[in-house]
Amino acid sequence: MSADVTQIPGLLAGLAAKDIKVWVEGDRLRCNAPAGALTTEFRDQLRYRKGEIIAFLNMAMAAARQQPAIIPLQSRGTRTPIYAVPGHIGAPFSFSDLSKHLGDDQPFYALQPSGFDGQSEPMDSVEDIAEYFARQIVEYQPTGPYIIAGYCSGAATAFELAKILGQRGAEVPCMALFGPLHPTTYKELPRLLYFLARRSVYPHLREMAKLPTFGAHLRYFGGRLRNLGERVRKSKESVTTDPVLASRARLKSTAIAAFRRYIPTPYSGRVCIILPNKAWLRSGAAPYRWLRVVPHAEFYFGPEDCNGSLMLEEPDAPAIAELYRQAIHKAERLT
Repeated sequence: MSADVTQIPGLLAGLAAKDIKVWVEGDRLRCNAPAGALTTEFRDQLRYRKGEIIAFLNMAMAAARQQPAIIPLQSRGTRTPIYAVPGHIGAPFSFSDLSKHLGDDQPFYALQPSGFDGQSEPMDSVEDIAEYFARQIVEYQPTGPYIIAGYCSGAATAFELAKILGQRGAEVPCMALFGPLHPTTYKELPRLLYFLARRSVYPHLREMAKLPTFGAHLRYFGGRLRNLGERVRKSKESVTTDPVLASRARLKSTAIAAFRRYIPTPYSGRVCIILPNKAWLRSGAAPYRWLRVVPHAEFYFGPEDCNGSLMLEEPDAPAIAELYRQAIHKAERLT
């Protein structure tokens, strides 16, 4: 894969965030976008990088036919490959920015859960999802070592996945949990509401702090409420008309139910818990509860102003990538 093609996942993630669909028909690139979503910048990217996008999509489709769970964000490199579980939404491209900042020598594969493609049904237990990922990883890469990663609620599946691989004799030198959400959070309503509210409100409070007057604050807040209402309305309309979005909505609700039921058990391998900042310990995500089953877990903290709900994306991805490198370098010094 060329250096240019390795940048394509980030572009596709940006398009997907705007609900812009891109696919290949024969040797032609097709695109479908909501009104106003396809900006001049996106048009230029699609025009000038058409060949690279087609090459990447064809490669991804070929891989998906054999291992539908394995999404290569960076397939080159000599370092131990990372296999990463996304949060309950299941979006593999949520790791695109992080993968980019880990460099060309770090193979990085996002794990796509059953149900995300709109053609398969979601699984209803963390154990089953982890078993599915384990089979796919071993088919794709028969022998380790593997580094297993998980983000937000995906940390639970990553935790179970690392245990399964380790129990079967595979080498898992490290498990990296990014902003992990502990399953007990979804069993305690006040804690869950606090966590969700904090994730939703914090980015807007940070933006409002930049505004000069109270009136500007009110206008910003009013605009956000109107945009939220419009997004909710469009989301409901899309889910009822788009079978893929309907499948992903089922995946989200099923994954949350599975996460709520999951009970972690002790794990003896190396676990690195990477948090956006020290304040995240009090965020409601309860990351310190992982110490009940991995008392030896190591904690790494990002900068104070890191946006916890978007910690893997720009502009915070470089800082989180550096924390991961620190954790891995420490492991290499110990071995």
